[in-house]
Amino acid sequence: MTTFFGELAKKLAERWVSLLAIPGLLFLTVLLVGARLRWAHAVDVGYALDSLDKLVADIGRWPSARKTLGVAGLLLAAAAVGLAAGGLAAGVRLIWLGRWPTPLARWPSTVRRNRWDALVDQRFELEKADGRTDEMQSVIDDLAARANRIALARPARPTWIGDRFTAVESIGHERYGLDLTFVWPAFWLVAPDHVRSEIEAAGGQFADATVRGAWASLYGLLALLWPPSGAVAVVLGVAAWRRGRSSAAAQSRLAEVALDLHGRDLATTLGVSSEETTGPLTPEEGAAITRICRKGR
Repeated sequence: MTTFFGELAKKLAERWVSLLAIPGLLFLTVLLVGARLRWAHAVDVGYALDSLDKLVADIGRWPSARKTLGVAGLLLAAAAVGLAAGGLAAGVRLIWLGRWPTPLARWPSTVRRNRWDALVDQRFELEKADGRTDEMQSVIDDLAARANRIALARPARPTWIGDRFTAVESIGHERYGLDLTFVWPAFWLVAPDHVRSEIEAAGGQFADATVRGAWASLYGLLALLWPPSGAVAVVLGVAAWRRGRSSAAAQSRLAEVALDLHGRDLATTLGVSSEETTGPLTPEEGAAITRICRKGR
């Protein structure tokens, strides 16, 4: 047990350093530089170096006890900033998922939905036409690809990421008759370990992207004090958004494929179908699973 707790403490320390201390220290460094340069000397390298030299000289004259307390206070401040970024990440997640107040979400959701509907209607009109040529098929394929870039199902959220996750729920309901709000916990328990680990890994990447988005927001606020930090905010924000999109696509796609491959396992476990039955779930079986998992709710 001593060895176990020792290793656990080591892992926690490593995680604390990587998630809180180092990003927090970097932010505090930029904050310190920005507080000294501000707008008047925003890009004055010589002034920045002179100012930092004076700061180092002042710190060098501190007594040992004061230096120790200063280091401890710096680490605590770095951890506090890291915790603030972690809390702000929850807000970034809600924004990316499109869970906005209704008045704010209505217009962008409508615009995305109208664009998607127009592309799908054009595609269906061409598909109904007689004597389809290679050129017509190319146009149909292009319309389908453009619609899929907007959303894989009819848009319901103001953001691409939000619609990417909503599409899984829509596909689960339309194809298999599953209400994933109630069915997913049961499916998660019967899914193989390697399936859950893959989905969790993609979810971890999405969570990491939201934290990076939170740091971008903090650096954006710091730009009010020191303009160059705005460039850091833009770079971090773009990188976080791209990572968030890719991880959301991976997680939602893995969840969809998991239902395709292992939805039958849930039906067998709940007694909806026999062990001899093979193939994907039918909508009738999915509806029966939903009734069981909803428990009359």
